[in-house]
Amino acid sequence: MSSDSAAPPTQPLDGPTLRAVRESIGVPLRKIARTAGMSHGHLSKVERGEHGRPVTPAIMSAYERVTGVKLAEAAAGVTERRNRETGRGGKTWTPGQLTELRRQGYNAAIGALAIGGHLGEPMSRLIDATGRPLTPEQPDQLEIAQLEQLAGLLTALDMRYGGALVAQLAKALLRWAAPMLHTSGMDPEHDRRLHATVGVIAHRAGWAAYDIQAHEAARSLFRFALHTATLGAEHDLRGHVLADIAAQHNQLGYRRDALDIIRLAEGDERIAPAVRVVLHGVKARTYGCLGDSDACLRQIGAAEDAFSQASPGQPDWVANLANPARLYAITGHAMADLAEHGGDQPHRKQAIQRLNQAVDQFDTTVHARAHALCLTRLATLLVLNGDLAGGEQPKWMNQRLPQGVSLRSGRLGPMDQAWQAEEPVIGNQAK
Repeated sequence: MSSDSAAPPTQPLDGPTLRAVRESIGVPLRKIARTAGMSHGHLSKVERGEHGRPVTPAIMSAYERVTGVKLAEAAAGVTERRNRETGRGGKTWTPGQLTELRRQGYNAAIGALAIGGHLGEPMSRLIDATGRPLTPEQPDQLEIAQLEQLAGLLTALDMRYGGALVAQLAKALLRWAAPMLHTSGMDPEHDRRLHATVGVIAHRAGWAAYDIQAHEAARSLFRFALHTATLGAEHDLRGHVLADIAAQHNQLGYRRDALDIIRLAEGDERIAPAVRVVLHGVKARTYGCLGDSDACLRQIGAAEDAFSQASPGQPDWVANLANPARLYAITGHAMADLAEHGGDQPHRKQAIQRLNQAVDQFDTTVHARAHALCLTRLATLLVLNGDLAGGEQPKWMNQRLPQGVSLRSGRLGPMDQAWQAEEPVIGNQAK
């Protein structure tokens, strides 16, 4: 028999259990009704368990055909969750819930797979059969601490590699964690930490999406991050999210919008100096792109003043901003933007000097992407400045490339990718 034509369980499920199974895998009722050729209203009444609306074998077969999930096994998972919620405990692997035939069939499949046999059904169907991840109904301190550690891991991965994988990991974690935000009766401090941590994850997911140029996804995730940061009274995170939203506006050419967004954070005296460095840096880059030399230089000076007041602190992501390489990077990019949009030769030379300092001081095992972005911007400036005239290959730049790191940032353009190639072609492009 084909794996796509699973026979319905011999014992019918009741309507509420059928609905719980469907909702656990995220399948809309209308999709089942439309695909199975049944009335949405009828199926809705069946799921509510109304009298005279039994769960017939035909209905069960339709659900299995549309969802690709074996209802008996999925229902056992629902039962297990209900038992945990009611304190009844119990296990699903019992003689009453796993027949001898099913047990033998499962063990036979394991034996076949162990010697290289076929899986027998699509991998996606096996994963779907597990249902949605079960979010804790009442998250405790340990679960929040684990979530905080995962947020730190995502941040580290994103700074080192960037790319779509980090964005997908962050979004998957968000889908698991977000429902916990609606838990009632949580300790206020736990609630604050939970909102702050989910905000960090959403912010990282938004930045990762922005990094791969998935701008619509980034906008949605930045909104979510800003919401949770505000509810969690995380003023530094709120300011940093606003800075990144402004950076996205600036990159896409909405300069005035970027400045308006930054102003929403500037008046908050609770924001740490390290975060203010980022705010002033983004503002400097925006003024640089507008060709406003005086305003750009004022913001660079403000960023340097804020950096002089920054000190290590908690959480870690704030302390990481108090990094000289970050200051050189963001002010160097601002100078480069100014030079590109109407600045003069001294501005380009200052940009080269600052980006050179950033490249020297970034730890490529931690900040590989930021290092590569600075390095490639520096290469462009050197070409424009005539320092690479004649096609001579700058060997010292090759020596500074991160070793063993393959970046996936969408902000690395064709010239940027050349610096990661085994045989760079910058010299040819300079001709």
